[in-house]
Amino acid sequence: MAGLLLFALCLVPFPWTGAARVHAQSSPWLVNAIHREPVWGQDYRSIVGLASDPVSGELYVLDAGRRMVDVMDSTGIVRFSFGHWFTDPKTGQRQQGEPNSLAVAADGEIFITDFFSNRVDVLNIRGESVGQIDVLGLLGWDQTTCRPEKVALHGSDWLYVSITGTRSGIARCRTDGSECTLFVDATAEKIDCITAIGVAPDGRVAVADYRGNPAVRIYDAAGALALGFGGHDTDPGDLSFPTAVLFAADGTFWVVDALRQVVKHYAASGEFTEYIGGFGAGPGNLRYPSAVTGNGVSQLFVAERVGRRVQEYILPAALAASPSSDSTRAGAVASDPDGENARSYKH
Repeated sequence: MAGLLLFALCLVPFPWTGAARVHAQSSPWLVNAIHREPVWGQDYRSIVGLASDPVSGELYVLDAGRRMVDVMDSTGIVRFSFGHWFTDPKTGQRQQGEPNSLAVAADGEIFITDFFSNRVDVLNIRGESVGQIDVLGLLGWDQTTCRPEKVALHGSDWLYVSITGTRSGIARCRTDGSECTLFVDATAEKIDCITAIGVAPDGRVAVADYRGNPAVRIYDAAGALALGFGGHDTDPGDLSFPTAVLFAADGTFWVVDALRQVVKHYAASGEFTEYIGGFGAGPGNLRYPSAVTGNGVSQLFVAERVGRRVQEYILPAALAASPSSDSTRAGAVASDPDGENARSYKH
């Protein structure tokens, strides 16, 4: 496998960083809170998306199992929930869908994709439909063989949408639906299977690839490949199934690996530094993580699809400045998830 990987690297004409075997110090991340019940008497069923508002502190939780979006305030209380509906193209009737991905703008507009819809729905802050973006129509792609899947925002003006099907790539669209252009052509870039996208404040776009190497590619604001990191081998910095990518406020990256049951942290250069998680049901452990949000520097929210909860990770310095929490537990380990050097941080 390593020989094949080395051969493949010789053929790749772009810069990417292989996952170096780094043995960092124990990670200082702790679990500050765990959210299991969006509404009294109900549990999460299958969380597939998270979005956070850094100004209000609200957290948007997309639960495909309940087909609901929950809006949680900064204290962890769900203040509002709504279902996502789509229009059946055959009957014209509105039906409850199965939402797949969401992004939330600073003005409260919500952008959602649904497994049963070939358009991006635009909702207001109350979850009411205010429009749609026909990404495939604007690109001129076949709407019966392609589907918009993941969404990410750059400010309030630009929406990035991954497309899967007989053609695949990343579209860059105006949030008012007035235009869409192809930002990344998956075929031309030899991207095999897009599983996650993320956008940085400076316009860089991260694309996670389930099968291709490198596993994560970073494109600049003009769409040129700038960096790649992570393989699909057995090195601690490699990734088996990346399901979410977060640009941290300090320029580093967090990548959710659903099969390795961790969220991995990479330096701005693409070098693997640490991870949080590890399979289990206890505080800090993860069972098939699916999404991550937060600033990535002092706070992270991680959703678990099978674990059916959202955990808030925080650094001790930030925790000391916040009210005490009985749910705080050690929740992160060093940067060798498969080796003997993994250690738990003791608070």
